[in-house]
Amino acid sequence: MIDVEIDRLRTTEVEEHDDLLGVLVRSGSLSDAEIRDQVVTLLGAGFDTTSAALTWMLLRVGTDPAVAAKIRSEADQRFDEAAERGDMSELPYAGRVVRESLRLHPPGLLGIRMTASDQRIGQFAVRGGTLVVWSPYLAGRDERSWPDAARFDPDRFLDPTEEQRQLSERAWVPFGRGPHMCIGFALAQMELTMALSRLIQRLDIETLAREMPRPVGTVVNRPEGGAVTRVRLRR
Repeated sequence: MIDVEIDRLRTTEVEEHDDLLGVLVRSGSLSDAEIRDQVVTLLGAGFDTTSAALTWMLLRVGTDPAVAAKIRSEADQRFDEAAERGDMSELPYAGRVVRESLRLHPPGLLGIRMTASDQRIGQFAVRGGTLVVWSPYLAGRDERSWPDAARFDPDRFLDPTEEQRQLSERAWVPFGRGPHMCIGFALAQMELTMALSRLIQRLDIETLAREMPRPVGTVVNRPEGGAVTRVRLRR
């Protein structure tokens, strides 16, 4: 389907294509294979990850009516203003739910970096040019950084001590860290906060699974068996 659309855009007399695929084709600087690779990367990194993250959030909220009630109350009071301003600080509780869910269920289970020079990581001496595999999933569940790490608690981000804030800044890495941090980290958090707020404002969502599903997939972390939920229009 991507190849068909590329061919169509190359052969039709259209001056402006306002979507990303059209821009890539119109630039003339990439081959068809390169354009296809860019599109597949964007779909995997920008869409599948966000939809999987939202799925985990709905599963979590669907197990806790108190959390859902707080999101809904906040959305009733502030959503329209937040959306108009594009300012997610207007939805602080939903933002904490997003942050807590990403701690426990980051979009990717593994990250890979190559050391640019010799490094020491803890007790390990790592030579430059070595591939280092790390896990935001494990970092988000490390009891040394997160008290009662397995518990879903959005308010752990409300008033942390300075020590806890510094620890969490280092250990909360669903988008990576440093100069190669995910380029879409701010957009993803805004999208997730708005989507979660609006969905809970309008729908009653009840998780039917007795326990949280196992995570599957390394490129995209999704719940095994999907999200088994009951959804009704808000009563």
